[in-house]
Amino acid sequence: MNGDFKMKENISRKEREFLTRRADILSAAEKVFAARGFYGSTMDEIAKRAEFGTGSLYKYFRGKKDLYFSLIDEKVAEITRLVRAELDKDLPPLERIASALDLQLAFIQRNRDFFKIYISERNRFEWTIKDDLGKGVHEKFMTYIDWLEGVMRQGIEEGRLKEMDPRDMAHGFVGIVNSFVFEWLMSPRAYSLVSKGPTIMNIFFGGVRGSKERR
Repeated sequence: MNGDFKMKENISRKEREFLTRRADILSAAEKVFAARGFYGSTMDEIAKRAEFGTGSLYKYFRGKKDLYFSLIDEKVAEITRLVRAELDKDLPPLERIASALDLQLAFIQRNRDFFKIYISERNRFEWTIKDDLGKGVHEKFMTYIDWLEGVMRQGIEEGRLKEMDPRDMAHGFVGIVNSFVFEWLMSPRAYSLVSKGPTIMNIFFGGVRGSKERR
């Protein structure tokens, strides 16, 4: 937080105004995309929602696709910073993972509209992972896998986790989390996503096999 404050102190008034207006446009775009989807939205609608002239939007973004991926990139960057802070704490591996998971689920719950956009539209943009717009998002995801792998490896070395490939474990954990998130986003029933944290931890680290099946 202090770093962000110092950064704002060190930039000019003009730069602060630019960043503020850019943030206003992203906020308006998130609401429009959430209501109409990517393909159903227009720059005109986003400009109207942000109270800007349509032409002014192009001073900040090259077009609708650039705006859309900038929105995704900023959200992913934010959750990545939060999760990294938890995984870097001097705590036992499983405690760090549980804490990071709770924080991640809470962030998604607060940003439900955004993640509904992301889930509903992402398959249409798979090809963009290799271009400049999608590459940054993909790299952040792989960095998260790297961090999680490191924590899993520490858990293995300390004898807290089974001897398995820590990267496979990281991917498996993320897969379970994503499944719960997808179900929550698509469910017509309202319930707390955060409440599913202990279940996710128990399924992955405790397993679901009953006592009669243990060998």
